[in-house]
Amino acid sequence: MAKIKIEGLKEVTNELNRIRNQITPNINKALADTGPFAKKMAVNAIFNKYGFKSRDYIDENMTFSVNPSDLNVFISARYEPSSLNNFALKMNKGFMVNTLRNQKIWFKGAFTVIGFNNNTVMFSRKRGDNSWRTLKKEEAIKANTKVPKPLYGPSVAGSFRSVLPDIEAPIIKHLRERYGHHASR
Repeated sequence: MAKIKIEGLKEVTNELNRIRNQITPNINKALADTGPFAKKMAVNAIFNKYGFKSRDYIDENMTFSVNPSDLNVFISARYEPSSLNNFALKMNKGFMVNTLRNQKIWFKGAFTVIGFNNNTVMFSRKRGDNSWRTLKKEEAIKANTKVPKPLYGPSVAGSFRSVLPDIEAPIIKHLRERYGHHASR
């Protein structure tokens, strides 16, 4: 962190540097306390708004880090879209998908396969459309059909972006409380 220097006012410069040196550890402690709180708030807000099956999936795809040298906390989330399986419930002839909590959509004729990365991917077939039979690109070219697109839900990062306005005020309040706690010691 840069030192403060005011030309011609040596005592003022010394006092400002003393205050900065005294405040910086308290700010770092407050940021270190606020990072996990902010991540937990984000995970809960995303889980309450979106239909993810578990909080663990959201938590695993979000990270936070504290950088004490420039007094920053970084919270980031995975940008890849989530498989629709994270929102789906297997029914008799398809899936009930719940991307937004309590707003279910019926996907009749949907099915899942194991993808190239050993993940479960969901596809949907419609009456008269047999493109789902050729999931591999080479087979689709031979059969002169198109390769069906897998179905995805929102990414954790997109979900995080949408809940930011809701969680900003409580995080600021928590940061101020933690700074006050560390500064009063």
